Amino acid sequence: MPDLLGATNPVPNYDTSSARITPPTPNGDTNIQNVVDPNRVVRPDGQEGQQGSGDATNSFGARFESNFMTFVQRLRGAQDLPQLFLQVLQGQTVEVSSGIRSGFASEMAQFLDFIRMDESELANFLETQMQSGSRFTGALFALLRGAYNDPVTSEMTKNDILLFLRRFADYTSTEHIEANILRMTDEMTEALPGKWSQQLTDVLAQLENSIDAGDREGSLKLLREQVFSLVSKYVSMTHDHGLARNLLSAMTLDVARYENGNEDAMLEALRHLASSNVLPRELAELSNPELLRVLREADFFKATQSNTFAERMAKATHRALSGEAGVDMQEAFHHIMNSVLINESVYMPLQHYMLPMNWNGRLAFSEMWVDPDAERGNRKAQGSGDPVQRVLIKMDIDSLGAFDVLIQNRSEGVSMLVTCPQPVAEHSSQITQSLRDILGRNGLNVEQVQVVEQRRPLTVSEVFPQLFERMSGVNVKI
Repeated sequence: MPDLLGATNPVPNYDTSSARITPPTPNGDTNIQNVVDPNRVVRPDGQEGQQGSGDATNSFGARFESNFMTFVQRLRGAQDLPQLFLQVLQGQTVEVSSGIRSGFASEMAQFLDFIRMDESELANFLETQMQSGSRFTGALFALLRGAYNDPVTSEMTKNDILLFLRRFADYTSTEHIEANILRMTDEMTEALPGKWSQQLTDVLAQLENSIDAGDREGSLKLLREQVFSLVSKYVSMTHDHGLARNLLSAMTLDVARYENGNEDAMLEALRHLASSNVLPRELAELSNPELLRVLREADFFKATQSNTFAERMAKATHRALSGEAGVDMQEAFHHIMNSVLINESVYMPLQHYMLPMNWNGRLAFSEMWVDPDAERGNRKAQGSGDPVQRVLIKMDIDSLGAFDVLIQNRSEGVSMLVTCPQPVAEHSSQITQSLRDILGRNGLNVEQVQVVEQRRPLTVSEVFPQLFERMSGVNVKI
């Protein structure tokens, strides 16, 4: 498996540029380093153990054991997203200034108008993000989740459930996959020379028409028989292992997902689950349009249609990284995108939400991390067998500074820790009482509320130590 996070740190004490010559050892020298001890397993370079072993949660030096440890290192370095996002929002005005091309500022102005919200709009915005963040919500997927976790369910049935979920995930990603395929095909036309580029340009025009018409099978036929065939022939004849070949390799996964997300195959997998008594048998008797209507009643479909935040943010990021803003804005957007990718990584077992706000004229940006598995009682409070649910909120408020809010829910009640800038901490008693009143009005039993000055920001890994559960897995990094 390749290094998905792009870690390129050199391995210590290892240099392939020159051969290492071992001087001869004098007779009688007892300091011999190459004696093999059959009772121990040693590395070729003579070093013992893993780097940083025994200190997995506190050692954040360069590590080379796994992709996951690289992810944890990057996660700790991505704590400044609120400050970066606030910098972007503060740096944009409704007028075009030097270093920003026409259109970018007006787009950011629309973005600023979008995040202007009151209390009710904030609740709707957060709910929309939560619903659009997970495809597998609603009654239908609750039944599938229950059947999959049932110990009496056979392995064959579990595989059928996973097959449907994969097809459903690819089906709901159709628009994104099609955009990726068109983008990579267009980049291939620029990477190919002369007649090869012209031939692929003609195929690209046909592919765009086919996708616009919703003809998945026709698009797949064009991809297999013309795009792949043409670029593969070019690579074979010219031995050019450059950009075009790399793009073709990257496109393979998207084409496989595009084929797997076929609507008819997805619905057939759903019917099979209904006929196997995993789902109500009535589903198997519905027509395809009726089945699609059932699926589209899921919160995910409704939320993605109304969630314009992600689309606007993606457009603003694309234009900024394309050079349509100043160097400072380009660097800020780069760090924001890097942080978002880390928090949405397949390694992250937490749900992550972003909350940009313009509250009564004051700009603020917040991030929230929630453990979705805590509801099952899998997480235990340290030193006891009591299940615990945690929510970490990090925010940066214009003219006030950075805040960390840790909310912990146990059977005894809710406890809250707020770390804030020193000027705010001076009013800790008043803030503590206000927070207690808010929690009480919402029917929560308050165990403890603390408001203290922030000495250092809380890290995601220390609030959610279960991140390191992945460390017991197989080393997949090359």
